[in-house]
Formats: sequence, C-alpha cells, structure tokens
Amino acid sequence: MNTMELLPTEENLIDCLCDNIINRNNAIRYFYRLLQSENGFRSIAIDGKWGSGKTFFVRQTQIVINVLNESSDMDEEKRTKVISSIPFSEEEKAPNHSVAIYFDAWKYDNDAEPILSLIYEITKQFSIEFSLTDKSVAEKAGSIAEAITGRNISGIIKAFKSEDIFTKFKEEKSIEEEIENFITGLLCERGNRLIIFIDELDRCKPSYTVQLLEQIKHYINDERITFVFSVNLEQLQHTIRHYYGNEFDANRYLDRFFELRIDLPEADTSRFCLNLGIESHSFDIVIKQVIKMYDLKLREITRLSTQAKKAAYEILRADTRNRLPFPKGKGETFIMVFIVPLLLGLKMTNVTKYNAFINGQDSGPLEELLMADKVNVILPYLINPSESFQKEDGKTVISKKECCKRLYEAIFGDVYSNTTYTVMLGEYSFSKESKSFALSAASMMTQFAELS
Repeated sequence: MNTMELLPTEENLIDCLCDNIINRNNAIRYFYRLLQSENGFRSIAIDGKWGSGKTFFVRQTQIVINVLNESSDMDEEKRTKVISSIPFSEEEKAPNHSVAIYFDAWKYDNDAEPILSLIYEITKQFSIEFSLTDKSVAEKAGSIAEAITGRNISGIIKAFKSEDIFTKFKEEKSIEEEIENFITGLLCERGNRLIIFIDELDRCKPSYTVQLLEQIKHYINDERITFVFSVNLEQLQHTIRHYYGNEFDANRYLDRFFELRIDLPEADTSRFCLNLGIESHSFDIVIKQVIKMYDLKLREITRLSTQAKKAAYEILRADTRNRLPFPKGKGETFIMVFIVPLLLGLKMTNVTKYNAFINGQDSGPLEELLMADKVNVILPYLINPSESFQKEDGKTVISKKECCKRLYEAIFGDVYSNTTYTVMLGEYSFSKESKSFALSAASMMTQFAELS
C-alpha cells in the first residue's frame, strides 16, 4: 500500500511548486524577498502547527534560493520549471549570491554534539548541490570536530588543571574561529550568504533542542549566515519548559534566538482537497465537513482522505451515480460513507473524545456532522414513514437532533437484546454488529477496502 503522506522529495517539491496545489507560491516569493533583503534578519522563526506544511514551505524556498544561484548544479529543465512557477518580477529573477541548506534536527537528535551534526549536513549538501571538491573544506570540518570533541574530553580537564584561567575561553574562541573559516571556505566563489533552514526542532528531545540552540548562539556569530527555524512555537515552548522546569519563561528564552517571528502562510485547503480528488461526491462532502469540524491540517487531510477512500473503495466504485439514499437496507454503506470519516477525524485529533464516542457516551460528534447544511440531506432517509420533521397529518413529529441520537444509539449504543437483533431507521438497517463493522471499516479491514 502506498504511503498516505506526500513526502518532501525533490520531485514532489518541484511538482507541487509547478501545480501550486496549496496556493503558497506567492508567499514563497515574498519570503524569498525577505531573505534577500540587504538588512535581513539573522534568525527567523516560522510558526505553524504540526502537519500544516512547514517542511514543504522551507524546502521549496531552499530550492528557489539555490536555483537562482548560478553555482548550483540543478538540472536546467528543473531550474526552468521552478523559476517559472514563482510569480517573480524580472528583477527578482536575477541571480542571487545566497546558498541554502536544509537541516532536519529530528534526524540527528540522538547525536551528542548537535553542532557537529549541522556541520556534517552542511558539508554533505554543499557537495551534492554545488560540486564541492575543495579538500580544505573537509579539513576545516574535521578541525571543528576535533576542537569540539577535544573540548569535551581532554580540553576541559586540561583547563581545570591549568593555572591559566583563560584556557577554556581560548578553546571556545578557537571553535568559533574554526567555524568561521569553514563558512568562508564554503562560500568562496559560491555566494556571500548562507541560509540554514532548521526543521523539526520542536520534535526533538529537550536536551538536544536546548543544546543546538545554545551552540548556534555561542559558536556561530557570522553575519553571513541567516537561520530559519520552522517550528510550532507552542510545542517548542513546552520542550524548553520540560528541560528547565514548568515555571521557566520559555517565551522570553526563545527571544534570545529568534529576531523575527512570522506565521506560516495559510494553505488553500479547498484547492488542496481538489488536488486530492475530494470533489462533489456525497462521500467527499462528508470528508470536507470532518476537515472543517476538526480544523485538519494538510498532513491530516491527506491521511483522512486516503484512508477513508481506501476503506470504502468497493462501495465508491459501485456507486457511479452518486446516489442518495444508498441502496435500501444498506446500513453498512451508510456507516462507510458517514461514520468512517468521522471516526478517522476524531481519532486524529482527540483520542479521549474518540473513545467516548465509540463507547456510546457522546453522540455530539455525529450530531454536529449530520446537522451540517450540506450533510443533513441524509436525515429524511433515516426516519420512518409515520414520522416527519414538520407537522403533518397522521405523522409523529421528530426533531433532527433526536433522529441523530437514535442513529447513534443504533450503532454505538446498547439497544440490542436477545429479542432485538436489528433496528430499522427509515431505509437503513443496523444491528448489534454495526459498531464492530464501523471500527473494522475505519481500520480498512473489511471486504470493501482496497489495499493493493
């Protein structure tokens, strides 16, 4: 089964730029201009929720920066595709003198020395993007490693034993100079500014997060470097407090590192949904409503849509006419189309509410879904011929909310006994097995699922 998430490979990043699937290309243009400004900020935090597309945004900006650097080795066809996808003015298309590096902090958070991980990644990406053949650069990287590891092991011991109280400070200064020489070697003939995108820092272990921030602050004081941290600031503050204590002022602490804080530009979720094939089918309408109810982000939208459609594959394939109501008596079909997306959305966002929902303790989520304007067209098919939502001669008036609660009880409640095997609600039939079917269907473990 294919992954349910669009991975940030170079091909996907460029394709998404060309298609502008979340309508952020103009925002990338403005962010690029900010980074290229003469009096640019040296440390920027881009704040966005998990799954909102931060990685794609910074990786695409990285590609744009490197594409406009004439020293880049990017294929000419790719270069043309990238430049034409961003609404640059002719002046903005002019070659820049910046080089961009992407560092996934989470990938390295088991390393003892974060700064060495960063130096390693910079060297590796320079070699790939800019045909780095200068051996002296590798030697400089080795000198940094030697200086740092020596400081940690024998260097500190010597400092404490030495009568020279400035020994340790000299070591610190030596590391700073080695890093400055390293950056000079990298940028020589390739540019005059290095932009380092640091991603996933808010997912790292607290000790690694703090150590990386502190090492960058202490050792990298080069005006030619701009750091861009793509983070969820709320989660990052939790991480800092976990390290220093709950009473610690994490917000003020982070001000030491971030000169500028900006919000990740909003994604066009309607355009994104259309790109995922979430259109006008009744099933798609339900998925859109669940996305709206739980304010799902791009990664969550992708997972919800993919899993729900794979779970209901055979039913969707058979329903070529997009019919409402579905075939008479088909409670399973109703569960697949209306209940499964709701279960997936709930479980993604709030496991406590999900558990209350499936255990018959909270009908609220189902009521909210079915009472929505574009979804409640199904409700008339869930009442009996003798019932009506409005006053009619010879019919019992039932409220839409009561209809929803009755449906909830038929699927997740305790209404069955030795003599009650099924419950008919209008044209749909439910049974004691309806709950287990709903849970299995949401897990793609029924005959209707497509897993190839």
